[in-house]
Amino acid sequence: MKKTVALFLALVMVFGLLACTSGTPSAGTPSSGTSASSETQTAPSSSSSAATGTTDNPAPEAQKNEVEEVDVNVSAYNESPILAEQVAAGKLPPVDERIPNQDNVFVETNDASGKALSIGTYGGIINQGPAGGSWGLSRPSLESIIRYNTDGTYYPNVIKAYEHSDDYTVWTFYLREGMRWSDGDDFNADDITFWYYMCHLNNFDSKKSWAALKESVNGEDAWAKLTKVDDYTVTWTFVNPKYPADFIMNGDFKWCWAPSHYLNDLVPDCEGYAWVENEYWPSTGLSEEQVLANAKAKGIDSATVKDLGKAVAYNSWNVAGVPQVNSFVLLSGTKDDPLCILERNPYFWKVDAAGNQLPYLDALHFNATSADGQDLLMFRSGDLDIIEVGMQDIASILSELGDKVEVHSYSSSNWGSYQITFNYTCKDPNYANLFANAAFREAMSICVDRGQVSELLTDGFLEPGQCAPAAGNWGYDSEWEQKWTEYDVAKAQQLFESCGLVKGSDGFYTFADGTPLLITFYEYDGLQDTSYPVLEKYFKAAGINCALKNFEVGAFDTEIDNNDWIAVMGPHTAIGGLSLYDRVAPFVPVQQAAEWYGDYGTWYGTNGAQGVEPTGDFAKLIEYYEEWRAIPDPADREQWAEKIYDLHKQNLWSLAYLKAEAKYVLIYSNVKNYATVLVDADLYQYANIAHYEVLYKAN
Repeated sequence: MKKTVALFLALVMVFGLLACTSGTPSAGTPSSGTSASSETQTAPSSSSSAATGTTDNPAPEAQKNEVEEVDVNVSAYNESPILAEQVAAGKLPPVDERIPNQDNVFVETNDASGKALSIGTYGGIINQGPAGGSWGLSRPSLESIIRYNTDGTYYPNVIKAYEHSDDYTVWTFYLREGMRWSDGDDFNADDITFWYYMCHLNNFDSKKSWAALKESVNGEDAWAKLTKVDDYTVTWTFVNPKYPADFIMNGDFKWCWAPSHYLNDLVPDCEGYAWVENEYWPSTGLSEEQVLANAKAKGIDSATVKDLGKAVAYNSWNVAGVPQVNSFVLLSGTKDDPLCILERNPYFWKVDAAGNQLPYLDALHFNATSADGQDLLMFRSGDLDIIEVGMQDIASILSELGDKVEVHSYSSSNWGSYQITFNYTCKDPNYANLFANAAFREAMSICVDRGQVSELLTDGFLEPGQCAPAAGNWGYDSEWEQKWTEYDVAKAQQLFESCGLVKGSDGFYTFADGTPLLITFYEYDGLQDTSYPVLEKYFKAAGINCALKNFEVGAFDTEIDNNDWIAVMGPHTAIGGLSLYDRVAPFVPVQQAAEWYGDYGTWYGTNGAQGVEPTGDFAKLIEYYEEWRAIPDPADREQWAEKIYDLHKQNLWSLAYLKAEAKYVLIYSNVKNYATVLVDADLYQYANIAHYEVLYKAN
């Protein structure tokens, strides 16, 4: 049975790999910037206008999605019967007053792989498991500046169109006239300027680090000038050229708006959050105490301005009442409630090819589970419609439910499974020097029997492998994938001793100065509780004493940010991924984001004001990245990406013990329009690539 399931899953994965051989944005998008999932050339009169600039080509040629042509007839708008009842009762304006006109509305015709969408029916609820972390509610609902197809091409999404000057110093965003927030207020350029000057540049949102909006001028950080041209046009102006890879395609730059009408009394002007002078918004003059009181009056209880800003201007989808432009919105409660409900946005600005306002579904339900395996039981009983499962669970579920359910796979962009990483900027020089020695990392890799790890942790489904790009991803290298994977305890101990470690009478190594060596692996939310005992056995057998310490994810991130750690098992931001276009931070120490480079990232992100200055190959990563980001021609740019990848291959700063696992999702067959070709990556916003706004339940 295991072999049968493995073969079946391999066949499922083939289709994903064919559609995303590089997983990175590629050439082939029509010059008008039309997309595989909307704004198609077949119906220009009913689709919104697209970017005037063409997309970038950052990687070797990928197979393009074959976009199916769709007849579009948006001569009039239709809406959910539930919304029609509210219109009749005077609680909502008519649908054609709630969404943009036919020149500005977004017409969704194809899924992310180019397959034509079925015209759905209104009603129904999708039940899922718990919302998870701070981004959980956003995965199926968040709408971003641009959106990606599975072949890496991209297109304007929330913005109607964009263009750049010939020298790439000025970028223009065109908005959708008639678009509204979920509470009915106009969405316009004021919401862009408010976000930038009142929420971002003062670090109220806690994210004044996005490379997309800053540059270096005379050796100092400088920020883009944002100008409101008119109510539906803004420009971003830079001193130096700002190429697509560093701007429109930057994985962190997902949005650039905030509901000014709702947040204007929640932004302080106080120490740490001083007003940034601008021509659009005067200082609120509010103290920390005043904004916290104003927030409480709106039902938002925050202990500090820092907590408030991150909640309402960054992870705002988690705060009930904050207006959104997303397909589904949280109107009450919290994501941690036993039942968390995201309801249809009545002002959502997308329609299908027949003019039906999206989304089709009434709501998304996130159901808390209280015990291991409860989510599987709920799925088997039909209480959940969609569930992410491990490959080892698929066979039994299919044998029980048969064609009532379907398997959908997300091609993996991860660099191996069961990763560990070390703090190369550890405050204790004994550990920092040890980790910097490649011989130590090799020893920690080969002292583990990966074949046994595979059997114990995955029932043999995942093959042994290393922290390297997976087959089908850009940069895949079979030699890299197998580097330091051959089990050899004797050699590992020779390598440990070559690093100056001395084995004590208890069988564990100490540092040369006699100081005990104890590698405490940090984890968050208990995610490594199963894998740690398996790996611990091998580490201790080879002479490395170790322990596991668990944190809630917020406390974990604080420990990492404070550089108060030695090693991590299952990093929060793992090394590698789809490509540099997905997010630079997992590949290069440009900010305090990924554990494997620790305070080296802080140094770069603060322009040397904090952190530890990178040296050696860490410094080379930054050097190559600076070259990469400064080249407009994607073909020329790739040589620098290759150099960055080669440094990772040489050093293996993080170790993995098994090959990357794809993500498998089981869905009841009555849920329609769920894409069959999917990629699991931050660039694609994970589950967002399934386009929940077009899902519906067949009768």
